[in-house]
Amino acid sequence: MKLIGILVLALSFSQCASVKMEKNPPFKVEAATYNHVTGGMPGNSTLNLMIQFTSPEVVDFKDVYFQNRITKAVIEQKGDKQYIAARYRTSSDDDRKDLVLHSDPKQEYGNTPLENFPFELKENEAIVSYAKGDKIYYVKIENIVKGESVRMPSAKPQSNQERL
Repeated sequence: MKLIGILVLALSFSQCASVKMEKNPPFKVEAATYNHVTGGMPGNSTLNLMIQFTSPEVVDFKDVYFQNRITKAVIEQKGDKQYIAARYRTSSDDDRKDLVLHSDPKQEYGNTPLENFPFELKENEAIVSYAKGDKIYYVKIENIVKGESVRMPSAKPQSNQERL
């Protein structure tokens, strides 16, 4: 059993070591902030990361790795500023209700494996991946500023009758 743990640990370190960070990306990070948003519907919460950037060319952003979570990068325009937006659902309702834990491994068939997080990052660091041709590049964003938590007002769930 210890051997399996050592192998898993060694493989995870080798995966991190094989990813090289790009030193001259085709974009410049101007600012980066994150905050927690809760409310709206009961149990609803998200972690929002906004990375303001400038670029003389179009960049094919792929994923954003932040606080042991991975999501697709979304480009948003606000006024004359461009942002890489990454929104991570952190709701308690998102707990893996479909996960079956059982002493008989056959009963666990169909469970989807948890995603391995390939980087070791501080709380205020993120990795952004982008594609250029067939190759994927990675850029580390450091010193991300934590913003104020936002509480949204509660909304009553609408029944089908109210929507008509």
